[in-house]
Amino acid sequence: MGETKRQGVLIADDYIEARKNIEDVIIVPFDKAKAKGTGYNLSPCTLIYSVNKKRLLKVHQNEKEVFVWVDPHDTILTISREYVITKRSVAGTIHSRVRMSANGLGNVSTTLDPEWKGKLLFAISNPTKRRIKLCIEEKSDGKVKPVALVTMTLYRTGFDSEGVFEDTLHLDNPPMRVDIWQDLTEKPAGLRGAQYERFQQIIQRVTEFKAEKGTRYHDLQRIIDKVTTVKEAITRKDPIDSIKALTISLEDELARADGDELLKKKFVAWNELLKNANDLGDVSQEKRGKAESSLLRECQYLIMCDEIDQHDQFIRQQIDQYWEGGEVTRFFKKWIFPNFTALFAIALIIMILFWDKDYSTVQKLMLASVTPIITVLMEWMSRRFNKS
Repeated sequence: MGETKRQGVLIADDYIEARKNIEDVIIVPFDKAKAKGTGYNLSPCTLIYSVNKKRLLKVHQNEKEVFVWVDPHDTILTISREYVITKRSVAGTIHSRVRMSANGLGNVSTTLDPEWKGKLLFAISNPTKRRIKLCIEEKSDGKVKPVALVTMTLYRTGFDSEGVFEDTLHLDNPPMRVDIWQDLTEKPAGLRGAQYERFQQIIQRVTEFKAEKGTRYHDLQRIIDKVTTVKEAITRKDPIDSIKALTISLEDELARADGDELLKKKFVAWNELLKNANDLGDVSQEKRGKAESSLLRECQYLIMCDEIDQHDQFIRQQIDQYWEGGEVTRFFKKWIFPNFTALFAIALIIMILFWDKDYSTVQKLMLASVTPIITVLMEWMSRRFNKS
């Protein structure tokens, strides 16, 4: 903190270092595999709005993927899974990934301002004459992996970047360009009033979301409280042995816990300064301050990870999802709908043959007209079924 940073574009190692030290840019949650080359790949969530339909799209899923259909000449709006915080010294741009453009979707090109805090909104257009599948998640070996949609490229601008992130490491009402969502929810409902009202309600719930303080929060808050207690004891100049005793239970608890290796490492770095001291004079105020700040920021970052995960799960609960993997569904889509006309005609002929009665001309005309009418109706239903 405070040292001069190399100006220019951030590379993968910079993103990884920023996550380790929680500085310059904070990406919640952070995935090391998404830091590649000169950028960091961002993924969409399941909140996807159709500009033409003026409603949220139904999310489809099967055994291999989770996706939505983007209609011809439609534009969709979605927000990133990741919550991004940047300092005054960092700005950036956001670009489409080649795979998305190769499928026919329009390019994403926008900017990320310094001192940004929140999820990011993307507008993606389909300029083609065909429906395009936009994959959100891939499934493999029982695991679900978010699909990278765009690449965020960040730059250090050279502006002053003093200070740390303690005051910003918490989940506010997610910005996610609330002004744009607000404009969308204030437009006339049109013919689909019920769907539009539901869209308004979902946006209100998502933007006003408040995370619950569960077990994860209380475990991390206990560490924060312990650090504060030790800091107060040092300020009072309590005996060094009594200060050391304050962290023993927490040290044992972290040693038994699974995961959070970086948190454990930062705790040990802070705790060792106390354990190795014979008196308070041996505790370097500068070293203790850095270790203390690093540990507190890690706790706050992990709390925020839990909050963002809750927010993503909350969004999923609001969105209609359609499972395409059922045997009955596959049977109807593969065999019944495409061959309905022939199946209906065969059934009608069989019915006529087994009915032992003569038909008048009017009756025959009525029977003859049933097949095309039903066919047109079923084709319309099939299109609706596939788009829903």
